[in-house]
Amino acid sequence: MGLMVLAPGNSLQDLVANVSLSKKGLSTMATTACLAGPIFNLCVGLGLGFWALMKNTGKGEIRVELPANIATGFYFTIANCALIVIAGRVVGKGVIGRGYGYVACGLYVVYVLTSLHV
Repeated sequence: MGLMVLAPGNSLQDLVANVSLSKKGLSTMATTACLAGPIFNLCVGLGLGFWALMKNTGKGEIRVELPANIATGFYFTIANCALIVIAGRVVGKGVIGRGYGYVACGLYVVYVLTSLHV
């Protein structure tokens, strides 16, 4: 449910805002927002969540196991970050072309299909 309903629903407003920024010529701001939002959610969301869990349980540390679907998400996130660097720095010499968009959307489709089978 999280993969097919919550993730797209949670990200839709960011998608609309980032596309609007890009259309106005503010692609750097849109790219920053695409990366900064998830980083904030991961760092602050997980940080506060674990802090609250440790406070409520009185434990100083929590054992974490990564189920296959979460690990798959991490691998695809790392792949997309590498793709951004390669497309923008190595291939595009500071410019990310339209081809990156197609490849990134394809990567997302592969991620969804992979996650459904894990």
